[in-house]
Amino acid sequence: MFKAAIFDLDGTLMDSAKDLEEACNYALGKFNLPKVNSQKYKLLLGTGRRKVVESIVAEFFENYDENTIEEFLVHYNNYYDAHMLDNTRPYEGILDMLDYLNENNILTAILSNKPDDFTKKLVSQTFGKRICYVSGLKEDCKAKPDPTSLLNIISKLKVEKNQCLYVGDTEIDIQTAKNAGIKSIGVLWGFRTASVLLDEGADYIVSTADEIKKIVVHN
Repeated sequence: MFKAAIFDLDGTLMDSAKDLEEACNYALGKFNLPKVNSQKYKLLLGTGRRKVVESIVAEFFENYDENTIEEFLVHYNNYYDAHMLDNTRPYEGILDMLDYLNENNILTAILSNKPDDFTKKLVSQTFGKRICYVSGLKEDCKAKPDPTSLLNIISKLKVEKNQCLYVGDTEIDIQTAKNAGIKSIGVLWGFRTASVLLDEGADYIVSTADEIKKIVVHN
């Protein structure tokens, strides 16, 4: 039986795509540029805020430099900080699943490529005490799929790697788990397709939160 389940946040526990897209569109509007294509934007999510912005700037600006990226980030972050919960909600069954894991003495944690302050604010206001450890992307850390932050969480939870699962919705999450040497669950309600997750080598694929309960507690 597993002793810990560590989760990605956006696209895994929370349906946050609309608020993230609105933040991007707000920043684009500051430069009098058109809105992003929703489907193309979703494919960028999971890489980390800065990489998303760098990709958007490269697509929409004919000429840009580091100052352009930094200015875009300021607009993006200011809007998102004020509006991150306008439309963002837990996916169906997520709260029940987390409660079930807690009731069965499974440690729960979150590792996200979202900036650390935003991650902790969002988790605190949404999940309360359901999550025992939360880590977003810090300035002195490498983003996923680098495994360092995931291994640090495992150490803090005081469990062995073979007792942990990492749950995510993108190829980056599956790569992170593989790089850390732990098993992974790929969820189908997020930002990627089943074929992407399977091609990356996810150990499990689930289409409902209930399936996570069965894997973690009864496997």
